[in-house]
Amino acid sequence: MLYRGLRMFLACWLLPAFAMGQVSPAAKDGPSPKAPAALVGNIQPSVQPLVMIQTITAPAELATDFYPPLRCDSDGNLYFRRDHLDAVHKISPKGEPLAQFQAAANTNKKIDLVMSFTLGPNDDLYELVFPHEFDRYVFVYRRDGAFKSAIKLTPGFVFSPHALAVFPSGQLLVAGSEYDRDRSAAKWPFTGIFAEDGSLLKEIKLEDDETLHDMAAAGDERVTMPQNPQANKAVDFSQIGMAADGNAYLMRWTNPAIIYAISPGGEVLRRLKIDPEGRGYHPASMQVHQNQMAVLFFDPQTHSRVMKVIDLEGHDLGTYDEPKADGKGQGPILGSSFACYTGNPARFTFLGSNDDNRLQFYITGLR
Repeated sequence: MLYRGLRMFLACWLLPAFAMGQVSPAAKDGPSPKAPAALVGNIQPSVQPLVMIQTITAPAELATDFYPPLRCDSDGNLYFRRDHLDAVHKISPKGEPLAQFQAAANTNKKIDLVMSFTLGPNDDLYELVFPHEFDRYVFVYRRDGAFKSAIKLTPGFVFSPHALAVFPSGQLLVAGSEYDRDRSAAKWPFTGIFAEDGSLLKEIKLEDDETLHDMAAAGDERVTMPQNPQANKAVDFSQIGMAADGNAYLMRWTNPAIIYAISPGGEVLRRLKIDPEGRGYHPASMQVHQNQMAVLFFDPQTHSRVMKVIDLEGHDLGTYDEPKADGKGQGPILGSSFACYTGNPARFTFLGSNDDNRLQFYITGLR
């Protein structure tokens, strides 16, 4: 029953949401019919227009769509996967394949799905793995793709982890959902600090947990759907990033986006909000660089997008859109496949593909 529910969850929730990471057709006057979809939306005077700084084409055909999360490491290498069982691919800033991180190749267990991944302090890769059983694991790989270890998460109850981060100590912050005693009921938000051996050190109660659970239990369409009452998009689509202050930043899939700053000891330091200034927007992707966070918001009804950047205290550092002339977009600048953010100067990297299905990097910034 649990596995049937997981497959239903994927069909009803993950696949539509992950499709936001796929390359959308460009406008007719764009440089490529498979370049990322352009940002549109209500432009405010404070919005800064972005332009294409550089387009890099990979030497080989690699991918045409991408599942979140997408990540980049300290050397500018990018990481992505194409579906929930695909290997994580590591490519250089020039698009050259460097390594693959494959869960199924490193275990005798049947793998139902790989939920998410993140990079550790030394750019080791940590991957949430769902084998065909109740237990959940984190697989750890070295930078070259070599398998390092398997960590069995043992919170003491059945749960579904959805996002993770690694503190410099090696301890893990894991966000997910705990099953209710009634397995058909809405699940409960769960956030915990795990030791390097997978044992639960501390469960963290967040301010909005009960509210989000009650919304799902009531069938609130902002977080759930009738065909999958167990799911809660606000929790299941959570994302976590590590910042230069050594704390983890957990973002809920809400409007405004809610972000919790969590210390390695499990203390909630701050609760931040990022308002995309539009009712239909939800956070599609978050990338953290040093002491800043860039969040791409997406409206699935209008396909409009807006980028917001804040510091670790929640101060607004900028809102970004594509350049306009006579109220119209000037070709595709940004898309949903947001892979990397760097500052000073601000640069946003997106993944797409050209007519020959070759992977392309779209690096954007200010004029």
